[in-house]
Amino acid sequence: MDLVRLRYFIAAVECRSLARAAEKLNVTQPALSKSLQRLEVELGIKLLDRLPRGISPTEYGELLYAHASLINEEVQQARQSIEAMKTGASGKVFVGAGSSMRLHLLSRACVALSEKSPDTEVQVVGELFDHIMPDLVQGKLDIGVSMVPQGTPEPRLVHEPLYRDQIHPTVRVDHPLTSKEHLAVSDTLDYDWILPEVENPGRQRLEAFFLAANQEPPRPKFVSDSTLFATGAIQNSDLIGWHPTQIIGDSRLSGLVALPIPELTLTRSVGITTRRTGFLSAAARLLIEELRTTGARMIEENVVLPIE
Repeated sequence: MDLVRLRYFIAAVECRSLARAAEKLNVTQPALSKSLQRLEVELGIKLLDRLPRGISPTEYGELLYAHASLINEEVQQARQSIEAMKTGASGKVFVGAGSSMRLHLLSRACVALSEKSPDTEVQVVGELFDHIMPDLVQGKLDIGVSMVPQGTPEPRLVHEPLYRDQIHPTVRVDHPLTSKEHLAVSDTLDYDWILPEVENPGRQRLEAFFLAANQEPPRPKFVSDSTLFATGAIQNSDLIGWHPTQIIGDSRLSGLVALPIPELTLTRSVGITTRRTGFLSAAARLLIEELRTTGARMIEENVVLPIE
């Protein structure tokens, strides 16, 4: 398939209008239409439905768009890598990372990388695990830094565990539950919770812990995927959250502590995720090396747990 035709097809799908797509591509509408028709003839299928107002991809068109977007992304990355090699620079890398990973692992790795390779540009996107994985598959990210998924892995991705950390029920330092002895799962239900959206894998794991303890999961008073909002709300109320050790950090600074309830404590693996196929740029490879080094140092410092 011709790359130009694929690029024209991508623009048509995204613009949902041949006129707007032609304007975006700086080509005439007849030239664009002819290119799309030739692509349909080449594949022997109908890719676009012509509607009274605009166009819409067919089922075949949706499938081709998904693959064409990946191809286009790889071509763009190849160009960037070649330009970087020509100029002696390392290039640019796009990273998606969860909040606790950005706080220590990624921030330290990026600082170390900048000292060794000043020309390398890192663009960090703050995302939750359930957004990072699809964005990696679609080529929007080069690297994901998040918890390593359990169960059936996505065949198009490769995971490399770096360390383990823990997620605990989290409260302010002078919360009433901090002075209670022999805490039980049921004690936490006497207070309001702040949790991520119900689709969040972490919240789903927490709810499973409650069910395993024969307790109804909490119905959160506040729902937010923002760690800053959640920790701020917890610091100023009797709310209970659920956060990794790195977010809680030093209680003297954060004002937060973990409740020692083993039944509600999750131990998880954290690591690097990349696409199984496709070329990793020099910038991505350099950052991965720094992430490995930083993860090992965090284990030595007892900030996190080693991989079993």
